[in-house]
Amino acid sequence: MQEIVNGLVQNSSFGAWDVVLAVVVLVVGWFASVWARRGVVVALAKWSGLGPSGTNLVARLVRYSILLLTIGIVLTVLGAPLQPVLAAVIIISAVAFLALRGIAANFGAGLVIQARRPVRIGDSIEVEGVAGRIVELTGRAVLLTTSDGRTIRIPNTMLLENPLWNASESGSVRSEVRARLHGSPDLDRVCPVLLDAVASVASVASVSSGASVSSTDPEVFLHTITPAWADITIRFWSAYDDREAARSSVVRAVAVALGSAGLTCSVSSDGPRFLTALVDAVD
Repeated sequence: MQEIVNGLVQNSSFGAWDVVLAVVVLVVGWFASVWARRGVVVALAKWSGLGPSGTNLVARLVRYSILLLTIGIVLTVLGAPLQPVLAAVIIISAVAFLALRGIAANFGAGLVIQARRPVRIGDSIEVEGVAGRIVELTGRAVLLTTSDGRTIRIPNTMLLENPLWNASESGSVRSEVRARLHGSPDLDRVCPVLLDAVASVASVASVSSGASVSSTDPEVFLHTITPAWADITIRFWSAYDDREAARSSVVRAVAVALGSAGLTCSVSSDGPRFLTALVDAVD
């Protein structure tokens, strides 16, 4: 790099008029970059559908490109050899690419997100095991607030490269509750009792009456039946933000309903732990 700079200085010869012309070009290029940035902001805000961060990013890139072009013209006016200038541009571009490729990838992903809008501020999403509500969309990351109060930054590339679940698109989420009925229950009598118990939960009933998904009625499935017990799964829908409270309410409602029907049962919304506890109890 030092040799390139020395070559530019030694091989360049310019006079006073060259300096004046270079200054004029520099001033014109500066104002042109400012006007171009403003024009891009207005045009993108009107036609592209990009958000403020994406619009500002594109506008800055346009301005920096014009400034770099202006600098190249100024060097040419001052008589700088073209080959060293091109070599310097290539070296600087390569270094910038290696240093900023991660940032550039996130900026590019941010532009795609702003244009296609797979998510919006206020949406509840889950990606790579991280779930939360979107509070801000930036040029490099998406800010989520989790249910336990944490704020997490998700790189924009993660939203495009990994499976993304946007719970706000449907407005509801399906949950399951496992129940083990001890003894030999009459399943034809038990199933209506379970459905009525789930339907009595307010958060479940409100979704069933006005949800956008195709089927939100509670469902009961029989998994295992033996002379000693029967394992049943109850599926139901609730609002995403109310899913934990809905599971708790359904567990309680099912346990109370089965107890009132004279049945002994074990009920849980945590499937793996529930099955482990049952195995330990049998052992």
